[in-house]
Amino acid sequence: MITMMGSMGTYMKNLKLQTQFQIKQDRGELGSHKSLEDYINITNAKDLPGHENDKDREKLSGIKNKLLQGGKLTAEERKYLQAKDPEAYQKLKASEQEQKAFEQRLRQCRTKEEAQRLKMTYINSSLVTLKSVEHNSAIPQQKKLEIFMQEKQRCDRIEESSREFVRRGDYDRLPTEAEETKADKDAQEAREAQRPKVPEREEPLKPAEKRKEKPTEERPAVHVESREEKKVKRARANAHRNPGPGFTQVVAAYHANIGQADITKSKIDTKG
Repeated sequence: MITMMGSMGTYMKNLKLQTQFQIKQDRGELGSHKSLEDYINITNAKDLPGHENDKDREKLSGIKNKLLQGGKLTAEERKYLQAKDPEAYQKLKASEQEQKAFEQRLRQCRTKEEAQRLKMTYINSSLVTLKSVEHNSAIPQQKKLEIFMQEKQRCDRIEESSREFVRRGDYDRLPTEAEETKADKDAQEAREAQRPKVPEREEPLKPAEKRKEKPTEERPAVHVESREEKKVKRARANAHRNPGPGFTQVVAAYHANIGQADITKSKIDTKG
């Protein structure tokens, strides 16, 4: 997981430098100190309606730049984005909805390993998207970078939710698969012990033995749940509470809103 995220960060850094140099070279501005985000925002501003003034363009560019940097928008900024660029606002909403769906599915995991696999499934879907556009010559360099930055932000949101899941103690409360197996075995043995035993066929008592009192029948001991059984029972109860959408549907909805469907044709850090 760390290796994949490190490779993603290195690749994005190199791609940003290449794209920035290419744009400056095309514009004849090799000596310019503008950042790549500035160029991207300038390009996006050209798509704004003609009546937008420079002040509006500058404000909208600042909001988009904040999103590119992974920042959180204020309520006022969200309203402004929705009014001035509905498409960008829908992309933002899609990413937030996917993050909430991931958090819901994370709470429904029954073991630590299941939570790990869920996170890796989301991360891997971003890697598949990146690989599909990385060597596609039909996609401009700047568009590749935009897609890459979107997927990087997506992975960052998954990491953020995973860290919060650990911080709240929800991850530690989950049993491991080994503990789940042990709990199931203990519960099965307890059920076997509670079942009444079929009495063996007794031979007729001799006259001298008939006067003896029969021994008191032993009652099965009450089963006390082990720590593993309690963790497993709690995890299974959470898994059946408010089932969320499936992974395939969530990812499909995200990519449909982000607008990458036509282009594309970790372990959890317990230290927080």
